Amino acid sequence: MCSRRAALALGASTLAAVAGCASDLGGSDGAADGLPAPVADGPVRTPADGLPRWTPEWTQTFEGARVLGLDPVDDVLYATLSADGVTPVDPADGSLGWRAEFDGEAVGASHAAHGPEDIWGVTVGDGAVYAVAGNVEERAWSAVRALDRADGDERWSLRRERRLAVRGVVDGLVVVTATAFDEQTTPASTNSPTDGTSWSGTGTADPRSTRVLGVDAATGAVRWTREFDGVADVAVGRQRVAVAGVAGLVLLDHDGGRHGAYGRGPGTQVAVAGSRTYYRTGESEGAALHGVTPAGAADWRRSLPVGRFVVGEGRLFAGGDGVFAVDPDGTVEWRDDGHGSRLLLGPGGETLYTRAGEAADRATAHGTDGRERWTVAPPSRNAWPAAATRDAAVVQAITADSADEPFYTVYAVDGEGRATARRGVDTVFDVVGHEGRVYLGDGEGRLFAFAP
Repeated sequence: MCSRRAALALGASTLAAVAGCASDLGGSDGAADGLPAPVADGPVRTPADGLPRWTPEWTQTFEGARVLGLDPVDDVLYATLSADGVTPVDPADGSLGWRAEFDGEAVGASHAAHGPEDIWGVTVGDGAVYAVAGNVEERAWSAVRALDRADGDERWSLRRERRLAVRGVVDGLVVVTATAFDEQTTPASTNSPTDGTSWSGTGTADPRSTRVLGVDAATGAVRWTREFDGVADVAVGRQRVAVAGVAGLVLLDHDGGRHGAYGRGPGTQVAVAGSRTYYRTGESEGAALHGVTPAGAADWRRSLPVGRFVVGEGRLFAGGDGVFAVDPDGTVEWRDDGHGSRLLLGPGGETLYTRAGEAADRATAHGTDGRERWTVAPPSRNAWPAAATRDAAVVQAITADSADEPFYTVYAVDGEGRATARRGVDTVFDVVGHEGRVYLGDGEGRLFAFAP
């Protein structure tokens, strides 16, 4: 759970401005070197005083538990609870299905769609719900549990004295990472497994070890294990598993065999989309995006000051010191200067929302064609996009000046950037848009359903 102090620190963070960008492979260099002109600014709107209170269509209350994570899949909303495990919720009326309770606490950032934040949730695939719980605060253990989607019965569990996370489910294979709680102290030169699929750090103290496990979705049996040092991210595609870490990128087949490698590092993020692997190295003005072939060869490289990317339909969107839309061939199709973090791709892939402004204090909506549609700048000057439906968005802002006020305000924002309603919420653990509604889990054990 984030404290108010931690949330305020996050809200105040900014990125340093960078003068230009450079390209190493494919396309031309940035700014004066050939990047497209910045997109035109859309209207900036400040929510008016006296907005109506955003009233939920229904509220579900969980006694003694906080609603930590929300994962909409098909016609079910899976709620991860702080004390009671996982339960499916009917999005139409809030009625509950089965309840699966676990030993330990839900583990943050342990599901395939967790993104950059340390949030909670589950992964759904092959007729099962995969949840991770354990005692990670005391660095003791964690376990993946596979639950039948129909009745919540446990199919199998996998426990390790490491921090586990589900990275993806494909064709009967569950890819799980198991990361050591403590950093290694073995010199890098003597810390390489013999199977040839690992790298080691270059210092005298290696980063912590991560084992990538290929697990049978039906039985929970571990089919294969590969070990790496300093893993930053793992992505699962239809044909391969991509592992990004301190010394580069390794591509594995679904049987665990090494398919290829790309030596540039340290890797910080990876995604697999079709035949392309997208890969980010470095941070801030030292960051670069890479397009990598299925065999691990460099196709293109773009030096851009970005801290995160998301992959849409046929295009990558990256944000940091600016927002950039990059085509599969490495061409920067459009850019928007200034700050751009907390990227959120709306349903249907037609709108990209970012935290924006020189002080990272507002939310901006871009058409994925590059047109900046609107910016919402709440009076608190500390805001970001939190969720979206096809026709609306939720902008969340830190607003409280004292402990007597709700710490956050969430705004319902229409397609033109006009705030239509607001609600004070002391704690927001997760908020998602799904099929025309917005669902919000708070720190008082309540799950709200709103019509924006």
